[in-house]
Amino acid sequence: MAYPGQPIVNYIASLSPLYQSEEILGFCAARSLRDGTLILPHPENDGELEDAMVVVWWQGDSSRATEVLGSIMVTNAVVDYVGFHSLGKENGHSTALMAQQYEHFERKTGATLYLPYFEDELPLLAKIFRLVKSMGPKLAFDALRKMAGL
Repeated sequence: MAYPGQPIVNYIASLSPLYQSEEILGFCAARSLRDGTLILPHPENDGELEDAMVVVWWQGDSSRATEVLGSIMVTNAVVDYVGFHSLGKENGHSTALMAQQYEHFERKTGATLYLPYFEDELPLLAKIFRLVKSMGPKLAFDALRKMAGL
């Protein structure tokens, strides 16, 4: 059976080298390689992906389980991932990587990360992608041409 939180867990598991995929009790889970915490899809959640819950076993201990909104958990994981991959890089690197992860997560899952202030700082290219997605390629291209004075 597929659970709404499974795409979120799968995405977290792909954030290497901070997480890895692991099968636990028949579920595909994401294990933190920092502290062993396990993230699993909530087995009783049958809502929409945006409302999907995940279960977190802190340090892999099932007796220390917490139910968390999936969008909050994946956002924390992505922020850690961006921070890890931005060490020693120029200032704009983390913004560009976050924009890439924001778009990639939306494309892979159909859900969005919880970043309430980030859209104000999205690079121009990400804003153009959103325009194309909302208007369609032809209308977006025409609007961009008019804005550029072509």
